[in-house]
Amino acid sequence: MGFLRFVQQTRSTLGRYLSSPAPTVERTLNLVLGNESCDLDSAISALTLAFIYSQRQQQNDYVPVLNIPRMEYPLKTEVGYLLDKCGINQSMLVFRDDLPEQLDQRVRVILVDHHISELASLVKEIYDHRPLDKDNPALKSLPKDAIVHLEPELGSCATLIGECYLAEEQPQSADVSRLLHATIVLDTINFSPAAKRFSHRDLVMVQNLEQKLNQQIDRQLLFDELRAARADISQLSLVQVLRKDMKIVHTARQQVPMAGLPLLARDFVARDGAEEAVREFGRGSDLVCILGMYVLPDDGQVQRDVALISLTPESQLIKRLQQTLVEHANPKLGLFPYDNDIKFMNGCFLSQRNVQATRKHILPVVRQVLLDWEETCNC
Repeated sequence: MGFLRFVQQTRSTLGRYLSSPAPTVERTLNLVLGNESCDLDSAISALTLAFIYSQRQQQNDYVPVLNIPRMEYPLKTEVGYLLDKCGINQSMLVFRDDLPEQLDQRVRVILVDHHISELASLVKEIYDHRPLDKDNPALKSLPKDAIVHLEPELGSCATLIGECYLAEEQPQSADVSRLLHATIVLDTINFSPAAKRFSHRDLVMVQNLEQKLNQQIDRQLLFDELRAARADISQLSLVQVLRKDMKIVHTARQQVPMAGLPLLARDFVARDGAEEAVREFGRGSDLVCILGMYVLPDDGQVQRDVALISLTPESQLIKRLQQTLVEHANPKLGLFPYDNDIKFMNGCFLSQRNVQATRKHILPVVRQVLLDWEETCNC
């Protein structure tokens, strides 16, 4: 079965397990679940890994799941753009809200581009390139026989999936090769020396995929095309811009939304209506964290910044978080207050000089500060 045909059948495959009566054939449903930001790396890695496993283990069913509500798919502009080029539209895809609230305990889950999940007890395998969040209690719920592929040196999870894909003996799909190739090019910022978001394995994977495609690909043209699709927020409200690439930092008592933007945080808050958008985005939370990134179109240089915004009069938590991030040494984030003080909701705005540090480095720090704060304040 080809890749496009596989994707076209995923909703009906899932439907068989949700129907009553359940299928009589003894098959196992495996959900291949991307992370909750549903960026291009997460979405493409989940879709392609599910296809690879469906070819490898045809006695079972594999369904890729985009880990966002269906209504938020239009926010993922670069995902929609790339999938549209392969003939895949929103109606073919399975989203988080297509799943029942309670999964049958016989269902197995494969986590892609993350390794912390509320479905941990059902996980059979993990593919991720984030540093291990070893202090997260959810890890204790993982089955002891779960197989974990954790490669934090990789710039893209798609490289890890690509290695799995190229190891297969079956005929390979040009669509899968194109999707993985494009994802790695975008994720590594086209192997920008300044950004340093790639390893030798990422570069080798892109070269191998180009050989499989047997065509000369202008990587810079491809990168510019995907970067423009990702940065296209012309049809989005400011709240949607904040939700476009969002992760939530969870503790037992708090949840902090963390937005990744295709522009700098300082430029976002300068827009009309930004305060109302931040308050709506952070509803139910005491704190909002915004990670801004802008890639200069001429030379590919990356700029980053961080905004910490309190939604309550209490500002001590912001000060604690700012101090911890500034002093964090592994890796050193290179955070400094902007030279010109930004007046926005009494927030803290930091320019980030270490542009190689991404959300996967910052999120665990934020979570640990929240845990320490709760313990100290007994709140």
